[in-house]
Amino acid sequence: QDQQEDLGQEVSKKRPREIPNYFVSIPITDDQILDRIEDVQELIFTKEPDLSRALIPVQTMHLTIIVAHLGTEEEVKKAVLALKQSKTKVEAILQGKDLNMTFHGIGQFNNQVIYVKMSEDNQKTLSKIAEAVEECFNEMDLDISGSKDFKPHLTFLKLSKAPRLKRRGFRKICSDLYKEYEDCYFGTEVFSQIDLCAMRKKKQESGYYYCECSIYVGSKGTEESQEQ
Repeated sequence: QDQQEDLGQEVSKKRPREIPNYFVSIPITDDQILDRIEDVQELIFTKEPDLSRALIPVQTMHLTIIVAHLGTEEEVKKAVLALKQSKTKVEAILQGKDLNMTFHGIGQFNNQVIYVKMSEDNQKTLSKIAEAVEECFNEMDLDISGSKDFKPHLTFLKLSKAPRLKRRGFRKICSDLYKEYEDCYFGTEVFSQIDLCAMRKKKQESGYYYCECSIYVGSKGTEESQEQ
């Protein structure tokens, strides 16, 4: 019996993973942050015009919490419910306080993905929030197996977005292209919203992803917190 169960586990591990088509994220809307990212992108573009296809539009800036594969309308509805249910957990973590997300400096993954770093001050709280959302999705038995560990960062350029460049021998993005901004302060976003977004549906007019559902948290719209 045990052996069979082990085999069962083996099989499930090897099953091909469904490609994620949804993600849960925190949108970044602070003008100072977005303007500064555009400045860096412009600088990179002037030095290396070929990279324009690899730039990510600032209208889509977000921190990814989890990615999900939602195969049916039913699963999308469950995911909406999971996100709505996470609101109470998230508010319990925030305890009525604002969570400031400060962005400072530029980092890279394998010189192929370039991103703005988030200061460590509030990363612990943000990780707890990400865990709470993840729990709600797991409780609904949704497929979030494609998710990586939560490391908040704002990607603004990635080579995989422009496969042609790779074929032309573009393998790495040289840090000289953005060194002026490598240790620059980008700005602070007050955490107030979590979205469930579709990767493959038509984007909104604003340029942001198609949203199935959003929850609003923190002091947004409550009189009491303004008085405090």
